[in-house]
Amino acid sequence: MSTFNRTTLVKVLEILDSSHAGEALAAAKLASAMVREAGLTWEQVLAPEIAAPALPARAAGAVRDMATGAGPFGYRRDQRALSPHEQFFMVLLSPRTPSEIKRKLRGLEARVLDGEITPQETQDLEFMYRSFVAG
Repeated sequence: MSTFNRTTLVKVLEILDSSHAGEALAAAKLASAMVREAGLTWEQVLAPEIAAPALPARAAGAVRDMATGAGPFGYRRDQRALSPHEQFFMVLLSPRTPSEIKRKLRGLEARVLDGEITPQETQDLEFMYRSFVAG
């Protein structure tokens, strides 16, 4: 289970107003994934106070025992490796990503969504993710 960061969600949702349809769609998908992976519903997120989802006692203890903090966009650093698809959209949506990199990424979007990127492009995405998002 990942942690949930309302501030990050707000920043992602602000991108819905983008004049670029691809950016707006990416923001919507990322926001939905953040809510789902936090174990929440949109109704819970929109409530004035977010109540933590109920965890069995064993799972609650395991979550408490995790020593690492939250990663970018509210993901737990120790949860799992992000897919190239997730890395792509986080790099594209990061305010730290230079605009020339974002322009180049837009040309790669369809192939990333279809899972048709090369191993070299996957490595490049990992590098950009570490540089502009996780850095």
